[in-house]
Amino acid sequence: MLFSLPLNSFVCQTSHCPDFHQPGRQNIHLRKFYGPEKRRLLRCRTCGAEFSETKGTPYWGSKLPPEQVDRVVDHITHGNCFSSTAALTGCHRTTVARIVCRAGVHLQQFHDQHARDLKVTSMQADERHGFVGEKAEQAWDFTVVDPKSKFVIEGQVGARTAELTKVLLVNARERLANPQRLVLFTDGYLPYQTLFLDVFGTSWQPPRKGKRGRFPRKAYRIPRGLAHVRIIKEYSGKQVVRVRTEIAAGTQKRVKLELEALGYMKSNTSAVERQNGTARRMNPHLVRKSLAFARLPIHRRTLAQVVQGVYNWCRPQRGLRQPLAKPVGRQKYAQRTPAMAIGLTERCWSIRDLLSLPCGAACRE
Repeated sequence: MLFSLPLNSFVCQTSHCPDFHQPGRQNIHLRKFYGPEKRRLLRCRTCGAEFSETKGTPYWGSKLPPEQVDRVVDHITHGNCFSSTAALTGCHRTTVARIVCRAGVHLQQFHDQHARDLKVTSMQADERHGFVGEKAEQAWDFTVVDPKSKFVIEGQVGARTAELTKVLLVNARERLANPQRLVLFTDGYLPYQTLFLDVFGTSWQPPRKGKRGRFPRKAYRIPRGLAHVRIIKEYSGKQVVRVRTEIAAGTQKRVKLELEALGYMKSNTSAVERQNGTARRMNPHLVRKSLAFARLPIHRRTLAQVVQGVYNWCRPQRGLRQPLAKPVGRQKYAQRTPAMAIGLTERCWSIRDLLSLPCGAACRE
């Protein structure tokens, strides 16, 4: 078999089927094996449609062996540019770009499906500077990270505007199990402060005075479990001369409780700042003073999605490891990925596991 996925991991890939992208229906069975790689041809009992096991994955329609596709994704997420990855994997540069685009779309759908109901009590948000083409178009990386598990909750690529900031915060809010109990740590970028009440606050309509005239504008209330902290850096030229902390919303008591839970002495954005460095090491489009920048916006966006998926699910983090109760040989620690730390899985995934799970399928433990 090409993949080791059990049949109950697949879902129907026919859009008109009542069980389309519905996991756990037990409607998929094996029709036959075909091709030199013995791929499985699957059949849906509900609609009778037949499709390959690679349908709904980046391997679908690819003439390259799956091992070569895995090597492309592995090399590109280690900071190699498209040309270097092509030389290392024995394929053309445009083939690498096509694989990155397919994998990026697939991993974004995977993230939208499985990064839900996250039990997070604090988030850190920041932006990384970038561009597309000959520095003609801005392409900033907006990132929201859980400081406890280092899991990237949401990421957006585009111009540094209030519109994209709102999309980032709204999408991050929809992924949380309890968005009313949260402390948001950000830098001094002003749209975070202006949009925080609109996105996370509770709206109410103040009564009007008298019986005539318009009603006042909607107001927003801050629940007791909600707070926003700004860490503002003051520069002299390119050097930081002062860092001051400002509680833009919420209470000092709520912020203090969250800092104690995180083990921090003072408010900071160290987790997302560290993730910025990791992303610049993994993504060749973010390397400073390099010619490996993105020429097209789609390459810039999809490669960021690939890096986010591999970072969350496939790359163990040294700061997340846990000591073993009984050492196994020379191994004293159990390595964990951000997805393991936040509770989405119990094992470290390989790139094959990440790319071979079809869109709509249930997450395997």
